[in-house]
Amino acid sequence: MRFKKIVYLFLIFLIFTSLLLGLIILSLKKSQQLEVSFLNVGQGDAILIESGNRQVLIDAGKNGRTVLEKLGEEMPFWDRTLETVIITHPDLDHYGGLGDILKYYQVESVLKTEAENTAEEWQEAKRDIEKEKSMVLNSTFGSTIVFPNGAKLEIIYPFSKVEQSPEDKNDTSIVARLDFGENRFLFTGDLSQAGEAELLKYGADISADILKVGHHGSKSSSSDKFIQKINPQQAIISVGKNSYGHPHPEVLERLESNSVKIWRTDESGTVKYKCKNPNNFCEIFVD
Repeated sequence: MRFKKIVYLFLIFLIFTSLLLGLIILSLKKSQQLEVSFLNVGQGDAILIESGNRQVLIDAGKNGRTVLEKLGEEMPFWDRTLETVIITHPDLDHYGGLGDILKYYQVESVLKTEAENTAEEWQEAKRDIEKEKSMVLNSTFGSTIVFPNGAKLEIIYPFSKVEQSPEDKNDTSIVARLDFGENRFLFTGDLSQAGEAELLKYGADISADILKVGHHGSKSSSSDKFIQKINPQQAIISVGKNSYGHPHPEVLERLESNSVKIWRTDESGTVKYKCKNPNNFCEIFVD
């Protein structure tokens, strides 16, 4: 009887050790990879960048329940930490889910600009950040987040400190470029053609394989010159049911005339890119 008990305990130990080693190997393997998921959060933006156990979220959608559901589908259940949440600008469809995210995840830092919004929802979001004791970082041109696998997320706009009460909040949007070997992503928030012209004027390096189309495909964004300068192969439009006419037919036509493959979250669901290593092009997966 005692011998059987010892055998059972030994088998349990072997199984536990095997599972632990498997998790370690899987974790090491994933740490070399990069995943970029354009979450299907309806009319809003939420982009999750993952490398191993490090995650950066660009924008938080409009609805807390929706963004939490989508994060739960992408992140391991045991990982309750987001290293950085970037709020590109203070429009509700980009920060609306932040309060719920702060309740369910430990958010180590929140990166934003100085642009303000008098809406009570924005004031509440700032109170939630303070309550949860997340570090608040002001966006600075050239700031870079480096992931364990060497991927780099660099802030390339705004060039300088923005006004607290800008005439157009969209043109205060943080624009970031993600580089991982042969792969390059450009995230443009809600930047309008005026902001795009600034990037073109100052000769910013905006070339990218994959473009997150500005302002959900609004007519006021994605000028032909801007698209040509980026020269993307693929473009993602984060959009849901709306009364604004997003994405606008003219924007779709501009992208198509430049031979850009278009993916829409309202049609394809979450659009995910899996990048195995810096030497290979990312593979795309849709819901």
